[in-house]
Amino acid sequence: MDYLLVMLATVAMIFGGKAAWDWKKNRTPQLDLEELEEDRAEYLQENFDKAMEDFKFIESARKNISDRELAAQLARMQRVAKKLLANLEKNPERIPLAYKFIDYYQDRAVKIVKQYQELEETELSTDRVRDLKNRMKTTLAALDDAYADQFEHVLNDQIISADAELKVMQQQLDAEGIKHKTVEVGAVDEYGNVRIDTDLLNQPLGGVEIKNLPVGTIPSVRSPRRNRRARYDDEDLPTFPENERPQIIQKKLVQSALAIFLGSLGAHKFYQGKTLQGVLYLLFFWTTLPTWISFIEGVRYLFMPVEDFYEQYIKDDKKRH
Repeated sequence: MDYLLVMLATVAMIFGGKAAWDWKKNRTPQLDLEELEEDRAEYLQENFDKAMEDFKFIESARKNISDRELAAQLARMQRVAKKLLANLEKNPERIPLAYKFIDYYQDRAVKIVKQYQELEETELSTDRVRDLKNRMKTTLAALDDAYADQFEHVLNDQIISADAELKVMQQQLDAEGIKHKTVEVGAVDEYGNVRIDTDLLNQPLGGVEIKNLPVGTIPSVRSPRRNRRARYDDEDLPTFPENERPQIIQKKLVQSALAIFLGSLGAHKFYQGKTLQGVLYLLFFWTTLPTWISFIEGVRYLFMPVEDFYEQYIKDDKKRH
Protein backbone atom coordinates (compact mmCIF):
# COMPACT_ATOMS: atom_id res chain seq x y z
CA MET A 1 0.00 0.00 0.00
CA ASP A 2 2.80 2.41 0.92
CA TYR A 3 4.58 1.60 -2.34
CA LEU A 4 1.40 2.33 -4.27
CA LEU A 5 1.06 5.71 -2.56
CA VAL A 6 4.67 6.53 -3.43
CA MET A 7 4.00 5.63 -7.08
CA LEU A 8 0.86 7.78 -7.18
CA ALA A 9 2.67 10.70 -5.60
CA THR A 10 5.49 10.31 -8.10
CA VAL A 11 3.12 10.30 -11.06
CA ALA A 12 1.41 13.42 -9.68
CA MET A 13 4.80 15.15 -9.32
CA ILE A 14 5.79 14.20 -12.86
CA PHE A 15 2.62 15.48 -14.52
CA GLY A 16 2.34 18.48 -12.20
CA GLY A 17 5.94 19.49 -12.83
CA LYS A 18 5.55 19.07 -16.59
CA ALA A 19 2.35 21.15 -16.60
CA ALA A 20 4.05 23.92 -14.62
CA TRP A 21 7.03 23.86 -16.98
CA ASP A 22 4.83 24.00 -20.09
CA TRP A 23 2.83 26.89 -18.62
CA LYS A 24 5.94 28.86 -17.81
CA LYS A 25 7.46 28.16 -21.21
CA ASN A 26 4.37 28.98 -23.28
CA ARG A 27 2.76 31.69 -21.19
CA THR A 28 1.92 34.96 -22.87
CA PRO A 29 3.70 37.90 -21.22
CA GLN A 30 1.28 40.44 -19.78
CA LEU A 31 2.02 44.13 -19.92
CA ASP A 32 0.74 46.41 -17.18
CA LEU A 33 -1.01 49.07 -19.30
CA GLU A 34 -4.00 49.89 -17.12
CA GLU A 35 -2.94 53.46 -16.35
CA LEU A 36 -2.29 54.37 -20.01
CA GLU A 37 -4.69 55.74 -22.57
CA GLU A 38 -6.35 53.18 -24.82
CA ASP A 39 -4.55 54.20 -28.01
CA ARG A 40 -1.17 54.30 -26.28
CA ALA A 41 -1.76 50.96 -24.59
CA GLU A 42 -2.84 49.37 -27.88
CA TYR A 43 0.27 50.68 -29.63
CA LEU A 44 2.62 49.32 -26.96
CA GLN A 45 0.87 45.94 -26.82
CA GLU A 46 0.91 45.57 -30.61
CA ASN A 47 4.64 46.24 -30.84
CA PHE A 48 5.44 43.96 -27.92
CA ASP A 49 3.34 41.14 -29.41
CA LYS A 50 5.22 41.48 -32.69
CA ALA A 51 8.56 41.29 -30.89
CA MET A 52 7.43 38.18 -28.98
CA GLU A 53 6.14 36.53 -32.15
CA ASP A 54 9.47 37.06 -33.91
CA PHE A 55 11.36 35.85 -30.84
CA LYS A 56 9.32 32.63 -30.68
CA PHE A 57 9.80 31.99 -34.39
CA ILE A 58 13.59 32.28 -34.11
CA GLU A 59 13.55 30.10 -30.98
CA SER A 60 11.58 27.40 -32.79
CA ALA A 61 13.82 27.60 -35.86
CA ARG A 62 16.95 27.45 -33.72
CA LYS A 63 15.93 24.09 -32.31
CA ASN A 64 15.31 22.60 -35.76
CA ILE A 65 18.31 23.92 -37.68
CA SER A 66 20.86 21.18 -38.34
CA ASP A 67 23.77 23.62 -38.73
CA ARG A 68 25.25 23.71 -35.21
CA GLU A 69 27.28 26.83 -35.87
CA LEU A 70 24.16 28.75 -36.87
CA ALA A 71 22.16 27.24 -34.00
CA ALA A 72 24.83 28.46 -31.55
CA GLN A 73 24.78 31.93 -33.09
CA LEU A 74 21.00 32.13 -32.81
CA ALA A 75 21.25 30.97 -29.21
CA ARG A 76 23.57 33.89 -28.40
CA MET A 77 21.18 36.32 -30.06
CA GLN A 78 18.20 34.84 -28.25
CA ARG A 79 19.82 35.23 -24.85
CA VAL A 80 20.14 38.98 -25.36
CA ALA A 81 16.68 39.25 -26.95
CA LYS A 82 15.11 37.34 -24.06
CA LYS A 83 16.60 39.69 -21.47
CA LEU A 84 15.60 42.73 -23.51
CA LEU A 85 12.01 41.52 -23.87
CA ALA A 86 11.84 40.71 -20.15
CA ASN A 87 12.92 44.27 -19.41
CA LEU A 88 10.29 45.65 -21.80
CA GLU A 89 7.62 43.50 -20.15
CA LYS A 90 8.43 45.06 -16.79
CA ASN A 91 8.82 48.54 -18.26
CA PRO A 92 6.35 48.81 -21.20
CA GLU A 93 6.94 52.57 -21.45
CA ARG A 94 10.38 51.72 -22.87
CA ILE A 95 8.97 49.77 -25.83
CA PRO A 96 9.22 52.76 -28.24
CA LEU A 97 12.94 52.98 -27.44
CA ALA A 98 13.36 49.48 -28.86
CA TYR A 99 11.68 50.28 -32.18
CA LYS A 100 14.84 49.49 -34.16
CA PHE A 101 15.17 46.10 -32.47
CA ILE A 102 11.48 45.28 -33.05
CA ASP A 103 10.95 46.65 -36.54
CA TYR A 104 14.37 46.14 -38.07
CA TYR A 105 16.98 43.93 -36.40
CA GLN A 106 14.79 41.10 -35.15
CA ASP A 107 12.48 41.42 -38.15
CA ARG A 108 15.44 41.02 -40.53
CA ALA A 109 16.76 38.12 -38.47
CA VAL A 110 13.44 36.32 -38.96
CA LYS A 111 13.59 36.86 -42.72
CA ILE A 112 17.17 35.60 -42.97
CA VAL A 113 16.37 32.50 -40.91
CA LYS A 114 13.34 31.76 -43.09
CA GLN A 115 15.48 32.08 -46.24
CA TYR A 116 18.12 29.82 -44.69
CA GLN A 117 15.48 27.19 -43.89
CA GLU A 118 14.20 27.34 -47.46
CA LEU A 119 17.72 26.78 -48.78
CA GLU A 120 18.17 23.82 -46.44
CA GLU A 121 14.96 22.26 -47.69
CA THR A 122 16.28 22.33 -51.28
CA GLU A 123 19.26 20.21 -50.12
CA LEU A 124 21.39 21.96 -52.74
CA SER A 125 25.11 22.07 -52.04
CA THR A 126 26.49 24.18 -54.86
CA ASP A 127 29.22 26.76 -54.35
CA ARG A 128 26.74 29.58 -54.74
CA VAL A 129 24.34 28.15 -52.16
CA ARG A 130 27.16 27.51 -49.66
CA ASP A 131 28.46 31.04 -50.15
CA LEU A 132 24.98 32.47 -49.60
CA LYS A 133 24.54 30.44 -46.40
CA ASN A 134 27.89 31.66 -45.09
CA ARG A 135 26.94 35.27 -45.82
CA MET A 136 23.66 34.75 -43.97
CA LYS A 137 25.53 33.43 -40.92
CA THR A 138 27.98 36.34 -41.06
CA THR A 139 25.12 38.83 -41.18
CA LEU A 140 23.36 37.17 -38.23
CA ALA A 141 26.61 37.20 -36.26
CA ALA A 142 26.77 40.98 -36.70
CA LEU A 143 23.39 41.26 -34.97
CA ASP A 144 24.97 40.35 -31.63
CA ASP A 145 26.33 43.87 -31.27
CA ALA A 146 23.16 45.38 -32.75
CA TYR A 147 21.00 43.63 -30.14
CA ALA A 148 23.35 44.73 -27.34
CA ASP A 149 23.35 48.33 -28.59
CA GLN A 150 19.56 48.35 -28.62
CA PHE A 151 19.45 46.96 -25.08
CA GLU A 152 21.82 49.71 -23.93
CA HIS A 153 19.67 52.30 -25.74
CA VAL A 154 16.58 51.02 -23.89
CA LEU A 155 18.46 51.28 -20.58
CA ASN A 156 19.94 54.68 -21.42
CA ASP A 157 17.74 56.61 -18.97
CA GLN A 158 18.55 54.14 -16.21
CA ILE A 159 22.27 54.37 -16.95
CA ILE A 160 22.18 58.18 -16.99
CA SER A 161 20.24 58.21 -13.71
CA ALA A 162 22.72 55.86 -12.01
CA ASP A 163 25.66 57.92 -13.29
CA ALA A 164 24.07 61.12 -12.01
CA GLU A 165 23.47 59.59 -8.58
CA LEU A 166 27.11 58.51 -8.36
CA LYS A 167 28.28 62.02 -9.27
CA VAL A 168 26.01 63.59 -6.67
CA MET A 169 27.26 61.17 -4.01
CA GLN A 170 30.87 61.87 -4.93
CA GLN A 171 30.23 65.62 -4.66
CA GLN A 172 28.64 65.06 -1.25
CA LEU A 173 31.62 63.03 -0.08
CA ASP A 174 34.00 65.69 -1.38
CA ALA A 175 32.02 68.38 0.45
CA GLU A 176 32.37 66.41 3.68
CA GLY A 177 36.11 66.04 3.19
CA ILE A 178 35.98 62.35 2.39
CA LYS A 179 38.38 61.88 -0.48
CA HIS A 180 39.05 58.88 -2.68
CA LYS A 181 42.27 57.25 -1.54
CA THR A 182 44.79 55.44 -3.71
CA VAL A 183 47.13 52.76 -2.41
CA GLU A 184 50.78 52.95 -3.44
CA VAL A 185 53.02 49.95 -3.95
CA GLY A 186 54.85 49.33 -0.70
CA ALA A 187 52.64 51.71 1.31
CA VAL A 188 52.52 50.96 5.02
CA ASP A 189 49.25 51.28 6.90
CA GLU A 190 48.78 52.60 10.43
CA TYR A 191 49.54 49.18 11.88
CA GLY A 192 52.90 48.89 10.15
CA ASN A 193 51.71 46.34 7.59
CA VAL A 194 52.83 46.61 3.98
CA ARG A 195 49.69 47.08 1.94
CA ILE A 196 51.23 45.68 -1.24
CA ASP A 197 54.40 43.67 -0.81
CA THR A 198 57.21 45.27 -2.82
CA ASP A 199 59.09 41.95 -2.64
CA LEU A 200 56.70 40.69 -5.32
CA LEU A 201 58.21 43.08 -7.85
CA ASN A 202 60.29 41.37 -10.54
CA GLN A 203 58.76 38.02 -9.53
CA PRO A 204 56.51 35.90 -11.77
CA LEU A 205 52.91 36.00 -10.62
CA GLY A 206 50.32 33.78 -12.24
CA GLY A 207 52.34 33.58 -15.45
CA VAL A 208 52.93 37.37 -15.59
CA GLU A 209 56.32 38.82 -14.69
CA ILE A 210 56.12 42.15 -12.88
CA LYS A 211 58.96 44.50 -13.75
CA ASN A 212 59.59 48.19 -13.24
CA LEU A 213 56.03 49.01 -12.32
CA PRO A 214 55.37 52.67 -11.57
CA VAL A 215 54.28 53.43 -8.04
CA GLY A 216 50.57 52.94 -7.51
CA THR A 217 49.99 50.37 -10.26
CA ILE A 218 49.06 46.74 -9.88
CA PRO A 219 48.86 44.29 -12.78
CA SER A 220 45.57 42.56 -13.38
CA VAL A 221 46.27 38.86 -12.96
CA ARG A 222 43.59 36.24 -13.22
CA SER A 223 43.63 32.84 -11.63
CA PRO A 224 43.75 29.79 -13.97
CA ARG A 225 40.05 29.20 -13.33
CA ARG A 226 39.22 32.79 -14.20
CA ASN A 227 41.37 32.54 -17.32
CA ARG A 228 39.48 29.47 -18.45
CA ARG A 229 36.20 31.26 -17.90
CA ALA A 230 37.44 34.31 -19.80
CA ARG A 231 38.41 32.07 -22.69
CA TYR A 232 34.93 30.60 -22.78
CA ASP A 233 33.43 34.08 -22.69
CA ASP A 234 35.34 34.95 -25.84
CA GLU A 235 34.75 31.71 -27.69
CA ASP A 236 31.39 30.95 -26.12
CA LEU A 237 30.66 27.95 -23.96
CA PRO A 238 30.50 24.50 -25.61
CA THR A 239 27.26 24.43 -27.56
CA PHE A 240 24.32 22.22 -26.69
CA PRO A 241 23.13 20.13 -29.70
CA GLU A 242 19.74 21.75 -30.15
CA ASN A 243 18.84 19.45 -33.02
CA GLU A 244 19.08 16.50 -30.58
CA ARG A 245 16.98 18.11 -27.84
CA PRO A 246 13.87 15.87 -28.38
CA GLN A 247 15.99 12.70 -28.15
CA ILE A 248 17.80 14.00 -25.06
CA ILE A 249 14.50 14.88 -23.36
CA GLN A 250 13.17 11.42 -24.18
CA LYS A 251 16.28 9.79 -22.71
CA LYS A 252 15.96 11.97 -19.60
CA LEU A 253 12.32 10.94 -19.07
CA VAL A 254 13.09 7.24 -19.64
CA GLN A 255 16.01 7.35 -17.21
CA SER A 256 13.86 9.13 -14.64
CA ALA A 257 10.99 6.66 -14.99
CA LEU A 258 13.33 3.68 -14.68
CA ALA A 259 14.90 5.15 -11.55
CA ILE A 260 11.56 5.91 -9.90
CA PHE A 261 9.68 2.70 -10.74
CA LEU A 262 12.42 0.10 -11.27
CA GLY A 263 15.35 1.77 -9.58
CA SER A 264 15.44 -0.72 -6.73
CA LEU A 265 16.51 -3.31 -9.34
CA GLY A 266 19.14 -0.97 -10.76
CA ALA A 267 17.29 -0.56 -14.07
CA HIS A 268 18.39 3.06 -14.53
CA LYS A 269 22.02 2.14 -13.93
CA PHE A 270 21.88 -0.65 -16.51
CA TYR A 271 20.24 1.85 -18.89
CA GLN A 272 23.18 4.22 -18.36
CA GLY A 273 25.62 1.42 -19.06
CA LYS A 274 26.82 1.35 -15.44
CA THR A 275 26.56 -2.42 -15.03
CA LEU A 276 28.53 -2.68 -11.79
CA GLN A 277 26.32 -0.13 -10.04
CA GLY A 278 23.23 -1.90 -11.37
CA VAL A 279 24.43 -5.21 -9.94
CA LEU A 280 25.03 -3.55 -6.55
CA TYR A 281 21.45 -2.22 -6.56
CA LEU A 282 20.22 -5.77 -7.26
CA LEU A 283 22.34 -7.31 -4.51
CA PHE A 284 21.05 -4.86 -1.88
CA PHE A 285 17.47 -4.81 -3.16
CA TRP A 286 16.19 -6.55 -0.03
CA THR A 287 17.37 -3.67 2.20
CA THR A 288 14.97 -1.19 0.48
CA LEU A 289 17.87 1.31 0.52
CA PRO A 290 18.26 1.19 -3.28
CA THR A 291 14.54 1.97 -3.57
CA TRP A 292 14.83 5.30 -1.77
CA ILE A 293 18.15 6.23 -3.39
CA SER A 294 16.84 5.52 -6.88
CA PHE A 295 13.63 7.44 -6.16
CA ILE A 296 15.66 10.52 -5.25
CA GLU A 297 17.83 10.02 -8.33
CA GLY A 298 14.73 9.71 -10.53
CA VAL A 299 13.23 12.95 -9.24
CA ARG A 300 16.59 14.64 -9.76
CA TYR A 301 16.78 13.45 -13.37
CA LEU A 302 13.22 14.61 -13.97
CA PHE A 303 13.70 18.20 -12.84
CA MET A 304 17.28 18.58 -14.05
CA PRO A 305 17.65 21.11 -16.92
CA VAL A 306 18.10 19.36 -20.24
CA GLU A 307 21.47 21.04 -20.80
CA ASP A 308 22.81 19.80 -17.45
CA PHE A 309 21.51 16.29 -18.12
CA TYR A 310 23.33 16.27 -21.46
CA GLU A 311 26.58 17.43 -19.87
CA GLN A 312 26.48 14.82 -17.09
CA TYR A 313 25.00 11.73 -18.71
CA ILE A 314 25.32 11.97 -22.49
CA LYS A 315 28.27 14.12 -23.50
CA ASP A 316 30.92 12.06 -21.69
CA ASP A 317 29.35 8.84 -22.93
CA LYS A 318 29.64 10.14 -26.53
CA LYS A 319 33.33 10.87 -25.97
CA ARG A 320 33.94 7.32 -24.74
CA HIS A 321 32.34 5.88 -27.83
